[in-house]
Amino acid sequence: MSVGTRSRRETEAAPRAAVEGAPLEEVLAELYARQLAIDPDNQYLRGHGSRASIANQVRTFDWYRPHLPDGGTVLDWGCHHAPDSCLLRARFGERLQLHGCDLVDSDRFQCFHAFAGFSYEQLRDVSGLPYPSDFFDVVIGSGVLEHVAMDYESLKELYRILKPDGLLVLSYLPNWLAVQEWVRRVIQKSEFHRRLYAMAETKQLLKRSGFYPFAARYHTFFWERLLARAGLPRDGRAAQLAATLLPVQIFSSTLCFMARKVIMM
Repeated sequence: MSVGTRSRRETEAAPRAAVEGAPLEEVLAELYARQLAIDPDNQYLRGHGSRASIANQVRTFDWYRPHLPDGGTVLDWGCHHAPDSCLLRARFGERLQLHGCDLVDSDRFQCFHAFAGFSYEQLRDVSGLPYPSDFFDVVIGSGVLEHVAMDYESLKELYRILKPDGLLVLSYLPNWLAVQEWVRRVIQKSEFHRRLYAMAETKQLLKRSGFYPFAARYHTFFWERLLARAGLPRDGRAAQLAATLLPVQIFSSTLCFMARKVIMM
């Protein structure tokens, strides 16, 4: 069974040693700029390459990064232009063996894919993945689960390819309470997600698929940003206390989860 081939444009990437220790926002901003120079009409990249969007991508990465192993094999599931893989490469160097998979052709986002230097597979099946069982230490799915045809079947496939106690990171799941989703669905009647997720419901879905969720949050980072702007400490405890006292974050647009593959629940 194939486990991917090295990207042929890996040698075209800028030396990754040059970005070691550089702010991650700058790393992503440069990659978006390079890719948009090739594909200037790509509105998806323009939206995700905004300053606010890049900052959110980095905050999400910083949220799950402490739980990653120092080495091992990682799958960027449904990677698209693979910003997570680029962040992983920028911070972990060659210590992680990176793989990516999606429905898109590998040439579509060559700047990102080359920088990530991962093994890429173009998927042909709606839920099946071309990897051996118990192969990955970590699977990261950023804005993916809500788009697959059968989320339960896809989660079962992720369970198959993860090693026991392997880490699953799911981010940018559309929140059923999100104000933005309501506006798009009811008022604009366009660009809304067909499937939405609730916090408790998603935890149960993960458990039924063999994953035990140990961390979950609303994806706004509202209190962290507000504390930073006020010049106050923005450690996790302060933000968590503020969120508990005034839980405005429940109306944020997306959710994120971390879970472990378990043999027995």
